[in-house]
Amino acid sequence: MGTAARVCKRFPGPENHETMLHPMPSEHRKSARAAKVLRAASGLLALALLGTPGSRAAEDDSGPVNVYMAGAEVRIDRAIDGDLVAAGGRIHIDQPVAGDAVLGAGSIDIQAAVGEDLRAAGGIITLAAPVQREVLLVAGRIILTPAADVRGETWLAAASVTLGGRLVSAAKVYARDITVTGESYGPLELSADRIEIGDGARVLGDITYTSASEIRIHPLAKVEGKVIRSPAKLDVNEPATLPGLKPLRPLVVVALFAFGMLLIAVCPRFVYGSVRTLAAVPSKSLALGTALFFSVPPVAVLLVITIIGIPVGLALLLAYALALAGGYIVTALFIAARLARAVQGRALTGWRQYAFMAAALLLLALVTSIPYVGALILLLVCAGGLGAVVLQRFSRQHGTAAPDAGADSWPAA
Repeated sequence: MGTAARVCKRFPGPENHETMLHPMPSEHRKSARAAKVLRAASGLLALALLGTPGSRAAEDDSGPVNVYMAGAEVRIDRAIDGDLVAAGGRIHIDQPVAGDAVLGAGSIDIQAAVGEDLRAAGGIITLAAPVQREVLLVAGRIILTPAADVRGETWLAAASVTLGGRLVSAAKVYARDITVTGESYGPLELSADRIEIGDGARVLGDITYTSASEIRIHPLAKVEGKVIRSPAKLDVNEPATLPGLKPLRPLVVVALFAFGMLLIAVCPRFVYGSVRTLAAVPSKSLALGTALFFSVPPVAVLLVITIIGIPVGLALLLAYALALAGGYIVTALFIAARLARAVQGRALTGWRQYAFMAAALLLLALVTSIPYVGALILLLVCAGGLGAVVLQRFSRQHGTAAPDAGADSWPAA
């Protein structure tokens, strides 16, 4: 397991906090400003998931620090004296965090105490430890085990929520299904299609709920407060539509084509190197790109929610959008190179590269418009190209750039 690189820097202030920053290598100033923007975007995304496929907390003798970690799997196996910000495919917290915890991952398992606030977003979040202050969780499924003990206000949003621990303060829960089997001492506000107060549940505060059906309370459950049904109805089955989206698709294809021409013009070596990376290690590119695709937005949103992290969160979202567009173009260029070899039997040069890129973009637009399957293909296209861009960025930083390519020549597919 590798260890995420860290540099400690002291900032003056009333509490004299120490914040760890990742080192940013100096940029070569040989290309135009647009090239610098693309490299900066990929670099910021690389920092968002800096590390090897697995990362562990590292010891630091300089005192309390904020820890930033990322990787396919992040495991906290040493106590952290400051705040923790982590992103990855899976996050396991096995040792206590004294400060705040800001997490984003597909799977988050919290088995040790959090000394202050907990903010997390992911696919499945399991909380099995005390949290001394506020909790904000957004996920597909949220599970509070009997070992969970939340002292501050709680805000949960998921498709399915199980409250099996103890909630001392007020809690608001938004989900499709909510099951309460633990203890709650503050008022509960529940909004869901199905709400059940299960066997063994103990609710000492009032319950205010919004649901299309009546709340179900087990005969052995203990509810001492009032149960109030809100008149508003929660319609979670209403489809979300964007009027006028279909007419805009041709404009999107044209915009992507223009963006691709710009990338080829201002940073051809970086783009061609990313295409070669995608061809050489497609599985690695897809894995890294998928982790980035799902973990970066929750981290950026959580940074914005923390107020003090708004500039970093907005910069990360901008870099994420640019890198996604660049990744889409990289995959389109990879497909274009394959089409060129199938049709002409050789790599492209000159204006033909743009013609085949346009053909690849049109092909992707048709394929991604297929119901259901199209969304999966779009994810694969963006994730594969995004991972290749970040891998190429790392190779350039460590002096192992891909073989050179001329401005008018295509990389071998």
